[in-house]
Amino acid sequence: MHTTSGHTPSGAPRARRLAAGAAVAAAAALALAACGGSGESKDASGRIKIDLRTDVFYTGAVLPLVAGVDQGVYAKHGLNVTLNPGKGSATTLQTVANGSDDLGYADAGSLVQAAGKGMPVQMVAGMVQRSPLAIFTRADSGIRTAKDLAGKTAGYTAGSAAETVFPAFAKASGLDEGSVRFNKVDVPTRDSLFVQGKTRFTFGLTNVTGPNMKIKCDCDLRTLGYADAGLDVLSSGIVTSKRFAKEHPGTVRKFLAATAEAVAATDRDPDAAVASFFKVAKTSALSKQVVKEQWLASAKLMATARTQGQPFGCTAEADWRSTIEIMERHGGVDKGKVKPAEVASNAFLDKCADPLGSE
Repeated sequence: MHTTSGHTPSGAPRARRLAAGAAVAAAAALALAACGGSGESKDASGRIKIDLRTDVFYTGAVLPLVAGVDQGVYAKHGLNVTLNPGKGSATTLQTVANGSDDLGYADAGSLVQAAGKGMPVQMVAGMVQRSPLAIFTRADSGIRTAKDLAGKTAGYTAGSAAETVFPAFAKASGLDEGSVRFNKVDVPTRDSLFVQGKTRFTFGLTNVTGPNMKIKCDCDLRTLGYADAGLDVLSSGIVTSKRFAKEHPGTVRKFLAATAEAVAATDRDPDAAVASFFKVAKTSALSKQVVKEQWLASAKLMATARTQGQPFGCTAEADWRSTIEIMERHGGVDKGKVKPAEVASNAFLDKCADPLGSE
């Protein structure tokens, strides 16, 4: 039917109006998919494109992720992974939640805090599970306990895992958080200030900061571990948004299967993985020795007592309950607001002993 006004006359059959509406809806869906939407884009070889963001700049803790990209492990699983460095776990969680990144590597404590504020994110595989969060000081600084940090200065990176959980560490240790002075900087500057002696302590991870400081700092180090203060929270793993997990479960499964393979390959030949690391992270200031030591230290933390002997990535509900309780007591999370199944899932992994899944 032709009309001069361009609209459907009121007497047109209902079926025709429904057909027209369906056509508009279909066009809108196609437009949404073209803009990214809920569809998955593929490269010329048919591999699914994935944007993956780490917590900070690349370190030995994420060596399997970096090596997996360079060595074609992800490509073999039908994935084209673009790896990007982050600016702290909190920031990575935000980019994953808003869909800027499909997957990320982030800290569990920061994840619980984010979920407590309504952020729809979850961890789908644990990597470095046992907590490496720590504060590092010089042995001759006079700082022997957390209370000795009062009046001292440190670099502070907003969104970094150790800094995010620091209020919990201070409260658990009897330290007045307000008595510590901070200079807000990025992670490399934070560590550089400490090495140069311009700050009295620095935040970090025993598996990442420790090996690096041994090389950079011409001094004896003392470590104040968060776990020693009773904050033995789960550490880091692979995170995604609940929307991405729901819409693309097969892709999440493929990614985790490929990551498990990359972890095994890194364990078998860490030197080859380190070589791959520097092909990808060409501007890294880390040495090959440090990257390797970081991975070896991380590999020892990949399971808790409850997940020891289980396949890669499996986490335990009891560990999540402990982590959530600690963040409720010390990390500003409202009691009862976050449940394990809301922030973690084993649904995309095989043969996990705990049926932990998302709600």
